[in-house]
Amino acid sequence: MKGVHQIYLFAATLIVAAVFFIQRGMKEDGSPFEVEDLVEVDWQVRHFDEALFGGDSLDWSSLQNQFRPFLQSNPQRYFWQHERENVTLNDHFTNVNNLLDKGAIAEELAQVAGRASALLKLPVPEELYFYISGIDLETPCLYAPSSDGATYAFVGLDNFLGAGYPGYSAIPGYQRALMRPDQIPVQFSHALLSATFQPTNGDESLLGAMLYYGKLHVATEAFCPTSTTAEVLGFTAEEYAFLLENEARIWEVLVRERLLFSTDMMVRQRLAEAAPFSKLGTAMDAEIPGRVGQFIGYRMIRSYAEQHPNLSLRNLLNIRDARKILRDAQYKP
Repeated sequence: MKGVHQIYLFAATLIVAAVFFIQRGMKEDGSPFEVEDLVEVDWQVRHFDEALFGGDSLDWSSLQNQFRPFLQSNPQRYFWQHERENVTLNDHFTNVNNLLDKGAIAEELAQVAGRASALLKLPVPEELYFYISGIDLETPCLYAPSSDGATYAFVGLDNFLGAGYPGYSAIPGYQRALMRPDQIPVQFSHALLSATFQPTNGDESLLGAMLYYGKLHVATEAFCPTSTTAEVLGFTAEEYAFLLENEARIWEVLVRERLLFSTDMMVRQRLAEAAPFSKLGTAMDAEIPGRVGQFIGYRMIRSYAEQHPNLSLRNLLNIRDARKILRDAQYKP
């Protein structure tokens, strides 16, 4: 098994480098929301992964003194000793150290946190923790303002080792596609936004879901100035190019089939949630990547922001009237 992972390390390094240069070439105009005074981030970066899996033995005193947020959920030494001896977690730890540059990641996330604070007045985390999560598809990153006034951020680095990582073999391909290094700042932004931005209560329509995700992506784009639009939306460069080319056709189907105001849960799931592809009932369905509704929602919110250049990001996120956005965005693909 070690030989397989060594081969993977070499191949993954080449693939990551190639994708990086291809996608950077597709960078678009960037966010309509500029940051004039970037908030300085002076946080402590703590490596729980190294404290738990590195070294010759478990330094229990260090864990107790420096990593209390982790021990709050389980303060038993034997539990963490068992985690330390877990072969799969150790394999993830080894690949994280070989594939990811933690220093560069911490610097990029500091920029994300600073921009989020400048644009939305979100508290900057006092401490950033890197850890091995054991693969957490739901919450690969966490932002946690605590009851004692401190604010922490957590990044499970083993969730971003690339779609071809052998440790992800049991995960569906469309989910593995999002488990790549360029998604770290994106998922970190989603974690920051989750503290203040939630779906509109009472709006079960497809349009409501599309606009919720559209706002999420536009805000993420504002936080991540070095990410491409494809990366922000979680598509490959090729998928994003396909969506741009067929945007007008996709919109025509949504309008003609009266899907925008549908409250059918199945419609939302097949068009706005993660899936292998989007089911529009057209001949090109197999080519349309999943979450096509999120793409259209992003384009609509971008259009709305461009039509209202004096609108702040905070005020944009607070607009709850989907019909108002639909009307005033003047979205015409």
